[in-house]
Amino acid sequence: MSKTETPKTENASSTNTASTPTPNNPFAQFASFDPTAAFAASQQAFTKMVSEAHERAQQLAAEYATLEKQLMERAKLAIDSWAKLANDALAYSAQLSAQARQLGLEAVKKVGGAAERA
Repeated sequence: MSKTETPKTENASSTNTASTPTPNNPFAQFASFDPTAAFAASQQAFTKMVSEAHERAQQLAAEYATLEKQLMERAKLAIDSWAKLANDALAYSAQLSAQARQLGLEAVKKVGGAAERA
């Protein structure tokens, strides 16, 4: 070596990397995260949720139809009962009216008979 030559020094980039600090990766725990798979899984979960909600809605509609049918049958029975009660009330009213007329006529006969005797 000649005196004008400078000794070679190693480049900073070729030094041992163990001694150089590396930044801490906050996303290292998510390295295996696949957004496409997550999206597909969320779509499947949403589809399952919607289909189950649809099935529950159909079950509710069927149960409501059954209850509505029972309600209509009971309403018809109630109307029939009210109609029978109204007919019975009219018949009883006619019977009371006839009895009142008869009692009135008998009272007039008694008064008329009493007036003839006097």
